[in-house]
Amino acid sequence: MDKLDVLRNIRAARRSHVKWVQRAKSLVNGLAVTKEQIHLEVTMCDFGRWFYCDGQILLSIFTEEAVKSVEEKHKELHDIYMKIFKIYFSTVDQSFFAKLFKYKRKVSLSERDIALKELEKLEIVSSELISYLNIIEKKLNAIDEETFKKFL
Repeated sequence: MDKLDVLRNIRAARRSHVKWVQRAKSLVNGLAVTKEQIHLEVTMCDFGRWFYCDGQILLSIFTEEAVKSVEEKHKELHDIYMKIFKIYFSTVDQSFFAKLFKYKRKVSLSERDIALKELEKLEIVSSELISYLNIIEKKLNAIDEETFKKFL
């Protein structure tokens, strides 16, 4: 894997992350989203699959602390989303067909307010995660190809 591949993978992971957050926003804003469209587990979303596989190359280039910051923000995002998920996909008071087809349930105004507050937190943490990725990408761009090869 060369430097350009790593940069492409970071950019693709960032795009995947943005799509994941957009689906969470869509859910809270009342659009049709199934629970399978927004992965709960940190290792199952596209960003997590990249980070815990190909993204581990970052550990050979950057300090463990820099990479750990990305991981912590990613986990925090999923923790926040879990609160939103529980509001919309709790099976309590759902009809048989809603449970069968995994549709989100109708939420009260107070539940929607809670979801909106959690969504605000999610967007803040998402911005922080993207900021860390941008810093990593900028630093990676500054490394010449010859130096990069020494990390592998």
